Amino acid sequence: MATKTPVEKYTDACAIIGQVPKHYIVQLLSKSILHVKLDRILFEEWKPIFQCIENDSMLKEIKIELVPTLWGVNAQNRFKSNFTTSIRNQIIKSVVSCLTCSPTLEKLSFINFPFKKPILELLCKGLARNQSLKELCLKGSLTGHKSFTMILPFLKRCVNIRSLDLTSCKLNSHSCELIASLLRSQVLKRHTETWKQSLRYNDPDVNAAPGLRRITLNGNNIGDEGAEAIATALQDDFWLKALDLQQCGLSDEGAKSLLVMLEESPSISVLDVRLNTAIDSRISSKIDLVAKSNSSTDCLTYNYGELFNKTSNPRSKKGVRKSISNLNMRNSLNESKSNAAAASKKSTQYESYYNQILRSSIVKQTESLNDIDLHDTKAKFSPILIHKRKMPYRSSGKEPTVTEDGAAAATTTSLPPSHDNQIYKLLDELQSDVKIYKEELQQEKERTRRLEVRIRELEREKEHLELQGGRKSGSELDPELLDTIESSFAQFHNFLDLLKQAGYSELCQLVTKTEDS
Repeated sequence: MATKTPVEKYTDACAIIGQVPKHYIVQLLSKSILHVKLDRILFEEWKPIFQCIENDSMLKEIKIELVPTLWGVNAQNRFKSNFTTSIRNQIIKSVVSCLTCSPTLEKLSFINFPFKKPILELLCKGLARNQSLKELCLKGSLTGHKSFTMILPFLKRCVNIRSLDLTSCKLNSHSCELIASLLRSQVLKRHTETWKQSLRYNDPDVNAAPGLRRITLNGNNIGDEGAEAIATALQDDFWLKALDLQQCGLSDEGAKSLLVMLEESPSISVLDVRLNTAIDSRISSKIDLVAKSNSSTDCLTYNYGELFNKTSNPRSKKGVRKSISNLNMRNSLNESKSNAAAASKKSTQYESYYNQILRSSIVKQTESLNDIDLHDTKAKFSPILIHKRKMPYRSSGKEPTVTEDGAAAATTTSLPPSHDNQIYKLLDELQSDVKIYKEELQQEKERTRRLEVRIRELEREKEHLELQGGRKSGSELDPELLDTIESSFAQFHNFLDLLKQAGYSELCQLVTKTEDS
């Protein structure tokens, strides 16, 4: 008998009870995805969902979500009557049964789900039995450090999980120390796997190693201590690719420790420290630059996540109901005002930006050409007037000019088009040189990383060979001792030959018999 698909299970169960299947659930079940919104399910509508999840082997993603920010007073009372303790326990039991028998489930998400200690232990047992799960999201579902300590031992065993989302789980700096221990334990397992693959001079596949590739800790007040603990654990990690730390209470100290770690470990391509207001903008921009340079050398791509918004409630503010005509008129007026403001600012922004680029290029050229006379440098890099055809200026009658640094007054002389073309060519050459140097630097970083990995492998092989050589030397004999034994045997046989020649053959036979006995 052929197994039923999740859509067939759900529709059959609804037909038995006499209910109409929910359209959004059926639509996602056709893609092997189950997305349940707790505030939209009535008490009598849970039974078909349980039958759909239990012992299922075709679902690829299960997402159970609760959005309490949209509640009013009546909605809270209705939710309490529909979502009871028995319903909550039955949800976890059905999910655990799916975890134990499903070879295709890859993503499991609990968003703002009210976990208690018994059902959290039950979920941990199901995670330990599963081997196919790759993404685990517990956004807003853990209640703090104690609940995280419960799931930590099971996370150390589940090496198949690649992405872990712990957003808004009320974690602190002590929780980050536990995360650092999780990373260290996974580093040891990865090193052993790569060592096994590198035996007999095979090239190990680093990307195929088990363990975490992304950790999301947005909205947790971990502070600088937590960031330093994670940074020290990641200095020897060559596998983690993304770390999200939005709105985590970080300052410049924590950001500097993360920057040092990011420069030493070229594997991390995404380090998100946005919405940390105490971090200097220069440090955050430098972190982004180093992360982007690491992402260019990595074959796997990881993107930045969405901005963390803790208080996103589109229905929280009570507004006055307005007619559609008034709204359309107001939108059209706002659009016209914004277009006019953008048109007025466009020319000035473009002028200032273009003049700034040309000024910086001229100063760099004048500083680098030390061998050329001052008169030639002034003739070559004189103040530039941007042509009217290329830039729209205001109708004020004044044309902007670019002057050298330290000049007494701004000049208004313009250069012919040939000089402009020369400077544009110089700018293009400088940009091409910068690109070439960046590529060479990235290639050099990749070479050094590979050489370091190879040196570590050779050191391990050397230790292994030294241990084997010590065992063999203890079991073998000294060659000088063997030579002396052979010489003594040869002298003894020569003596026996002499006895036989002298007529003492019987004595020789007695000697050989005693040797045989």
